[in-house]
Amino acid sequence: MKETVIAGENTGRQSEIITFPYGLIGLEAYRQFIIRAASEESAFWRLQSVEDENFGLVITNPFWFMPDYEFELPDQYAAQMTDTENMHVYVTVAVASDLKDCTVNLLGPIVISADLRTGFQVIAADRGYKAKHKLTELLAGG
Repeated sequence: MKETVIAGENTGRQSEIITFPYGLIGLEAYRQFIIRAASEESAFWRLQSVEDENFGLVITNPFWFMPDYEFELPDQYAAQMTDTENMHVYVTVAVASDLKDCTVNLLGPIVISADLRTGFQVIAADRGYKAKHKLTELLAGG
């Protein structure tokens, strides 16, 4: 199962653009994104590329299904995230036609400073997380 690519609206006001100075892991060519809600009441969003309207990732807040989720923000990124009050954490979702096959990547969280409009993807290797955790198992408390 691959990360789902979502085609959609890739235009937004300049103030909405989030810049990833190093790109995303394995996707370094994509550096500018906007976040679009899947729907008003959804727990999922689209991290939509500004550079390529045919590329976007589904993301979600990991704390909704794993309140004790934690990772260390490397110093090189922490120094650029001056306002941790407005820092948001997301993980990517691999969408499948059957909900039981949907997975989330807890190994590579995405950290975004809402004020600075800057983001980074980091590796949470020291916590035992995997790139593919079954979403239904996490929602069930497992």
